[in-house]
Amino acid sequence: MKDLAQSIPKKVLDWESVGQDAVYDRKTIYDYMDGGAEVYLAFDFRNAFVRKYRNPSGEEIALDIYDMGSPGEAFGVFSCDRQDPEAGIGQESEYGYGLLRFRQGRFFVSITAAGDEKRAEKAILELGKAVAPLLGPAGPVPDLLKCLPESGLKKKRTSYFHAAVNLNNRFFVASENILGLGKDTDCIFAEYAASPAETGDLLIVRYQNEVQARAAYESFFKAYLPEAGPAAAALTENGKWTMARTHRNYLAVVFEAPSKEYAETLYSVIRFPQK
Repeated sequence: MKDLAQSIPKKVLDWESVGQDAVYDRKTIYDYMDGGAEVYLAFDFRNAFVRKYRNPSGEEIALDIYDMGSPGEAFGVFSCDRQDPEAGIGQESEYGYGLLRFRQGRFFVSITAAGDEKRAEKAILELGKAVAPLLGPAGPVPDLLKCLPESGLKKKRTSYFHAAVNLNNRFFVASENILGLGKDTDCIFAEYAASPAETGDLLIVRYQNEVQARAAYESFFKAYLPEAGPAAAALTENGKWTMARTHRNYLAVVFEAPSKEYAETLYSVIRFPQK
């Protein structure tokens, strides 16, 4: 991070760095963010570099660079909160309302305006373009994404993560960790919309072994779908279908399906790896 700090420009347009740069690790990250640290700690977060910039009007922008340990983890933290248009910076990015988010290699970056977002926009984008090439080569997405069926997949609404806190930020399942998610589980949550009659959400969890997958399956039905019965599918209160299946050490759950048939169809085209 120290070497990186020396390469990052200290002035962008009429915005200049102010104060001391800061670096936070897994123990001190709470000193920087009180409410959002768990989101990063649920990944393989290593440390974060923070620099503030100020313009002559006294408005500030904050540059945060997170070393996530690997390209897959950087993709994960980026993917869990996508909602704005692509900004063309780094491997993937988005910009909206004074916030630039992008990933490059093992790094996730956010640049945020603390004042007038329109006045800060040009400086934020220029700073992002300057920082991205300093973060090393591009890296691959997690291999678990290869399991996802392609038909109807909304790629910009696909998230990779490990923990229940990340799942519940995308789709609330339960206040308790009924799926046994944690640092040793790899998860994908994806939205589908092939047609008005073919929509739904797909969760795929890869466990360490078949025993864990089966235990999570049983826990899920006991807590979430006690009325499912042997069909392992049930109509929920909102008139949508939920279904779950296990495949070796994988658990797949289809939420919000318009019919039981579509839920089964979506599951049937999951591309589980061969043994």
